[in-house]
Amino acid sequence: MKKRLISMLLTAGMLVSLVAGCGSKAETPGASGDSNAAGTETASTNGEYPVIRVPYSIVFDSFDADKVEDALNEIMREKAGAEIELVGIEFANWSTQLNLMLTGGENSLDIFSSFWYTSVNNLAANGQAMPLDDLLKSDGQGILDIYDGLEDYLNCGKIDGKIYGIPCIYAWSSENLYLCRTEDAEAAGIDWNTVNDLDSMTDAMISLKKANPDKYFIPGSTDPYWIPKSIDYFGDTNYLGVLTDPTHSTTVENYYESDYFKNFLEHVKVWKENGIFSPDPLSNNQPTLMSVNLGIADGTPGYSWDAESSIPSTGVQNGMDVVGSAVTEPLATTGDVTTYMWHISPFCKNPEAAMRVLNVLFTDPEAAQIAANGLEGLEYELDENGQMMYPEGKTMADIGWPAASMAYWPNVTLCKTWNYEAEDIYDQMKKKNENAEKSLALGFQFDSSKVADQITACTNVVAQYYTPLMYGEVDIDSTLEEFNKQLYAAGLQDIIDEKQAQLDAWLASK
Repeated sequence: MKKRLISMLLTAGMLVSLVAGCGSKAETPGASGDSNAAGTETASTNGEYPVIRVPYSIVFDSFDADKVEDALNEIMREKAGAEIELVGIEFANWSTQLNLMLTGGENSLDIFSSFWYTSVNNLAANGQAMPLDDLLKSDGQGILDIYDGLEDYLNCGKIDGKIYGIPCIYAWSSENLYLCRTEDAEAAGIDWNTVNDLDSMTDAMISLKKANPDKYFIPGSTDPYWIPKSIDYFGDTNYLGVLTDPTHSTTVENYYESDYFKNFLEHVKVWKENGIFSPDPLSNNQPTLMSVNLGIADGTPGYSWDAESSIPSTGVQNGMDVVGSAVTEPLATTGDVTTYMWHISPFCKNPEAAMRVLNVLFTDPEAAQIAANGLEGLEYELDENGQMMYPEGKTMADIGWPAASMAYWPNVTLCKTWNYEAEDIYDQMKKKNENAEKSLALGFQFDSSKVADQITACTNVVAQYYTPLMYGEVDIDSTLEEFNKQLYAAGLQDIIDEKQAQLDAWLASK
């Protein structure tokens, strides 16, 4: 079960190693580093460097953390004029501990990723991240060079005209997909070239069910099986005011009254009638892919940056033979871009050094490789193609650093690839970023503070009605009508109006 869990966490994008830091001085042997990085001359010549505290998440025993830290510090002393201190935080306590460690004091962090924690908007509002504009110019020029011509994406970290977070260099768009076990697809004769939208996905699942009548092809679970990636929901998975046609319209709508959602529920009716959902959806809390791994269902919708690349990787990582296809076009939204971001704490005692460390992690291939994947011979070996693989007989659960942590470090596109990935996967990712359609609201950040009470009330309504609707566990038409009545009674219109006003003002300021 341990190995299944770690594989699932990787595929679902839930396993990460994070860095953050700035703090006390540490004595080190030798002289100051000779580096190309901005601000190198700030390193002490007496063997002392500012220490930048960097958190990472502990899922399994990270017994190689000291070795990883030492290897990174060889680079950081030379190229950043600083050292890092890796601070391990148990995965289950990540949000709680990060909140405590971003309030100042001896244990305060310096640089950190907000993934698993909160939005850049909340960080700025709560005083947990500092503006980075001047620091980027003085000590982060390499980061600015990366984003030359890609300012739309960098600006997703702006709040009130100031940059509070730097997006990781990774995929900045998402598309919905469907996958299932290959043996079931072959039994049903599915031609995946024809599966490209909800209608054809429905046809495929009905064919799968007919050919495999004892199996199910959407996991019944309280974990959502569908996150609509062709709309812009402003990072709010309660969908309290969205753009349903984000490349053509900036009108904020009630998602639950939209043609998009009504059409989706018509498909739900068909899926329910044809036995597509696994039984007892409200009593299973497993993530959807884990439900497939455990045999609760044999297929599931999902999303990724690229279905063609991610579906085979998902199979390898989870020990399953799966096939499938994309069912929406890729779309870049602020929510996608800001999923993985890096920040500097306002309590950092040496923000210039912190930015230099970030600059190295964003621009130096050796540092990026060590941070994201650990050390060759310990966490991974190289095959005949120069791609990484786990040492024989080992998985993520057995090694001493969370290798293959993917998008959560600043720039994994500088890293070596894994042997279950295409060798040119990062070139594919770059091309995808260049060609993906962008939401007209790309870069917009909603400040929810004026409607916080309404959001709380509406969130409670969504918790009551949404999941039963998505599985057809209730009469869909009458329940949807009551759902919307309760949403408006809880203040949904106030949320939509405030979101529209802020979006209009943001558009006018561009």
